[in-house]
Amino acid sequence: MDLRDLTGTLSQTVASLERDLPYASALCTRRSGVAVRVTGKQAAVEPTDPMLGCVLSAFTGRAFVEVSTTDLAPAGMAAAAAQLRSRALEAGVDPHGPVVDPGPPLQRQWTTHEQVPAADVPLADKVARAHDLRARVGRDPRTVHSVARIGDVQSQELFVNRTRTLFQDLRRAEAVAFLVMQDGPNQAELYGGRSRAGGFEHCQLTDALMDEIVHDCGRLMGAGRVEPGLHHCVFAPDFAGLFAHEAFGHGTEADMFLKRRARGQQYLGKRVASDLVNMFDSPALPGHAATFHFDHEGQLAGETQIIRDGVLLSAITNLDAALRLGLPRTSNGRRESFERKVYTRMTNTYFGGGCSSVEEVFAGVDQGLFITHGSNGMEDPKGWGIQCEGYLAEEIRGGKRTGKVFSPVIVTGFVPDLLQSISAVSREVEITGLGMCGKGHKEWVKVTDGGPYLRLHARVA
Repeated sequence: MDLRDLTGTLSQTVASLERDLPYASALCTRRSGVAVRVTGKQAAVEPTDPMLGCVLSAFTGRAFVEVSTTDLAPAGMAAAAAQLRSRALEAGVDPHGPVVDPGPPLQRQWTTHEQVPAADVPLADKVARAHDLRARVGRDPRTVHSVARIGDVQSQELFVNRTRTLFQDLRRAEAVAFLVMQDGPNQAELYGGRSRAGGFEHCQLTDALMDEIVHDCGRLMGAGRVEPGLHHCVFAPDFAGLFAHEAFGHGTEADMFLKRRARGQQYLGKRVASDLVNMFDSPALPGHAATFHFDHEGQLAGETQIIRDGVLLSAITNLDAALRLGLPRTSNGRRESFERKVYTRMTNTYFGGGCSSVEEVFAGVDQGLFITHGSNGMEDPKGWGIQCEGYLAEEIRGGKRTGKVFSPVIVTGFVPDLLQSISAVSREVEITGLGMCGKGHKEWVKVTDGGPYLRLHARVA
């Protein structure tokens, strides 16, 4: 099935709903893909859970009401629309409530370019590629376990309201290598990879990245723990991205404002960081794994600057939060699937670059830590506390890395304190794409994050 063949049915469905309701829209989604995972014992092919269905949404002037269906035939859509109309009318229509702007008339289609279309690559070639990655990452004689995984995902989405018909065919691919080493009683693990918009050409890892995984995993064996306390730090771009995601991720998702669960709401328009700090969320970045052309509520993708020169400038919003809070609408209304509720969600979230070279960032640290290989994090949006964990911290003395490493490391603190301590930001910016983000413990969507090298003070343990 080509989702675009449903355009006429969806347009008619939306028009029929709006005879009784102030606003209606429809989103049809289709997802497919395959992943290959190779270990020392087996090669497993793991198809992505296939998904095909539609969600109909209506705004009553008071609330959004939705019905989802997997029956995309005209009769099935008519039945779903009848169910939605009944629920919405039962909830009550407020003709004096907020008005949804459907946007100016627009009909557009987008398709992600693939240099090597993943669907055209034989499964045997994908398995061979995964075997090659595993052999490359597991070449050190101290290796006791290694895993390689490559995968590709195709997501097609069709959005229709009274003024817009938007279609996007999104393709992304990724490669991940995982390594466990042992030397006597000491053992360590590390992983790395890439995820990008595009095709099979991205199911590959550079020699430089593979060398880094092997080298740093070897250094982690026998690494001690850092002395807990406040340290002068340099965050690598990947760790800066983890920091960006956790510090101003859920904390600036405006649906959290509605629930009074985000302290960041109190700081809009106020200084929260050093004037060196700029932060963005943008699904419009070309080529990145969380990039798209419109969100699941028909808002065209665009950049949102969250922090400008240290001032908290903007939240990110979905349609409901923007309506209720009177905030500008951003392209951050996203669903895990057509069966799940839309929330305000991050996309590509990152610190902007500064004016220092990487060498200058390190030169300002007489004694401190270089922290890299971020692993996971969490935040408390209500209290604005943060915790970011990394695999590796390397000692810095006299502005130079000494080679002495510590593992694991945990960075904690109050977000504004950390941001206001930033004293140098490199020009170089890197964005990585292996992450997925949940809303609480569920509602998973693809995200990326990144940034420059950051120099700051942080509490590390």
